[in-house]
Amino acid sequence: MLDIDKSTVEFLVTEHMADEVKFLLNEKVAEVEKIVEEMKARKINRVYFVACGSPLCACQTAQILFDRYSRISAKAYSGFDFLDQTPYVIDEHTLVIGVSDSGTTEEVYCSVDLARQKGAMTLGLSKDGTGVPLGDSAEFTIGYQGHSIWQMHLFLTYVIACKYIQAAEGENEELTLILNQLQQLPEVLRTLVQTQEESAKQLGIAASKYPFLYTISAGNLLPLAYKEGIITMLEFTRTHGCQLNAAEFRHGPLEVVEAGVPYVFLLGNDESRHTVERTLKFVKKFTNDVFVFDVNDLEVNLHPMITPLVLFVPLEYFYYYLSIAKDHNPDDRRYYGGKVEY
Repeated sequence: MLDIDKSTVEFLVTEHMADEVKFLLNEKVAEVEKIVEEMKARKINRVYFVACGSPLCACQTAQILFDRYSRISAKAYSGFDFLDQTPYVIDEHTLVIGVSDSGTTEEVYCSVDLARQKGAMTLGLSKDGTGVPLGDSAEFTIGYQGHSIWQMHLFLTYVIACKYIQAAEGENEELTLILNQLQQLPEVLRTLVQTQEESAKQLGIAASKYPFLYTISAGNLLPLAYKEGIITMLEFTRTHGCQLNAAEFRHGPLEVVEAGVPYVFLLGNDESRHTVERTLKFVKKFTNDVFVFDVNDLEVNLHPMITPLVLFVPLEYFYYYLSIAKDHNPDDRRYYGGKVEY
């Protein structure tokens, strides 16, 4: 197994994660509230998120809040999809939120440019906020100044969604609960970072013997499963794999279940849990090559929409140790980052 200092690896959960989320609570929620006031003044009834990679997965998760708790139309687009298949309706009642950690993702800031030209309200979320192309393109910006982008992006988009839905449509007990529990998130994350490493490490080492892994989830964990089972696994561990929706498992995927075919299951605590449990029960009839990440094992007792924020911690540890058990530094790239023209 590769011997490296994990504090030097870019994609890990870090000891600073909890403090970064606390910074958002203390310093950035007020900025969000001003943007929400502007959204209400402009009578925003449509929200488009535009992002790529991990930020897109975060936006897809935040979209669920609009879908589940409001009449406000919302959709998350990959940058090129937004440019190539631009939504028909973009007007003064539309908010387009571009999310890019560096603020330099061309298809994201070009999408924001396009939306602004069509009269939409635009917001850019990036590490620095200003001084980057996304900041120059967007009418409003927020710089989150943190490294743990999954937490940064989910937290901010959650607060925007929850606060605007309540501002536009009235008080909602579940959204109030989510907002209150987001205030608990720093300490919850601090505990998870300290307690989840060893068990996830053992699972990661065990999983490293496989040349591929299927990742299965449902409900509000579908975007996280793509982030971990596709982006993290393919890019950072160079392990082949596929992300599958448990709701569709019996339409194709169940035919390849057999001993030696490995699966990673993500179990949440929303209404889709029984759908994933059904798939897990079927898979276990034929193979023991199964790795389960169950939010109930974390004993956090939080609203189901908080699950993607907390289950992320053991998953990141899992893929880190999977990678180094394969003697691969997760930061080593062959093509990404401009090494080969794309």
